[in-house]
Amino acid sequence: MFQELYQESLSRAEHKVWILSDLQQGLPENTRRCLEAGISDFELLKRPAEQIWYLGDAVEGGDPDRLIAMCELQEKAFASLNIPLCYATGNHDYDFSRAHRDRAPWMPFYEMVRNHPGWKTTASCEDFYFRTEIGKYPVYFLCDHISQANKWCVTHSRVAWGREDYPYSDASAQALRAKMAAETEPLITCGHYGFSGCNRDHDLMDHLLPLPPTERIHFYGHSHIGDWAWGKKDTWRRICWVDWHDVPQIDVSSFENIRGQHCRSVLLHIYADGNMGVFFRNHDLHCFTEAYFPAGENGPQGWNDMRFKYESPK
Repeated sequence: MFQELYQESLSRAEHKVWILSDLQQGLPENTRRCLEAGISDFELLKRPAEQIWYLGDAVEGGDPDRLIAMCELQEKAFASLNIPLCYATGNHDYDFSRAHRDRAPWMPFYEMVRNHPGWKTTASCEDFYFRTEIGKYPVYFLCDHISQANKWCVTHSRVAWGREDYPYSDASAQALRAKMAAETEPLITCGHYGFSGCNRDHDLMDHLLPLPPTERIHFYGHSHIGDWAWGKKDTWRRICWVDWHDVPQIDVSSFENIRGQHCRSVLLHIYADGNMGVFFRNHDLHCFTEAYFPAGENGPQGWNDMRFKYESPK
């Protein structure tokens, strides 16, 4: 049934995106194995995407040789698909910088993406978002970020170190929210983390709330499906909603089957009328496991309810 739904959706889709996150291995041999499982299955589907959105944690650990090897494996694999890739950093991109606070930051996967022709990420490691488009639809990638001097860093949706030097404030978040609200087409947000109501960390993400009425859907990683140690009660939850909003959040993780249960990802279809289809893919078993079609109109109803008053997170 899911395969039939997918094929019908594929024939109707105006735009198609492959969304993944959290390959996140410390050993190149594990990276190679999981990467081959995901890429080979994507090839079986005949590369059905015009963009790839990679939502963080491509690598893990602080060993320079292993990090470089894992970056090279992934660059070669994703470049072979000839599909533009957008990357939002996640907490494990900063493992080396966390361990070497006395040095300038080094995030080899982020730097590889930034230097790869046609691929996108933030222009500076200090930027906390970047904007792109899929057709006419704006897409905002919300990213972890770090000082160029390693004086401060944001991971796990909070200031991990250097709070006294952190340059952004609530005003910075509200300026971004105003920019998002000024978009005339329905918008999509992505990042390593979700908003309030998601499976795991969301503190700094919540400074963007309430989301503008044009927000349609949010995609995130970080909470590996099938990972009991971190997921706990939300271990199997793929779909949730932003608190007090009729805006769905989709957990796309993880692109590995060691910490998570299977190598997973999501395929997004956008139709001519602006509606969407979300297809959850199990790459180990070569099958779609779920399909979801978000409501056509999603607004921040709860935020406009006079019974509820939003207070900015401390």
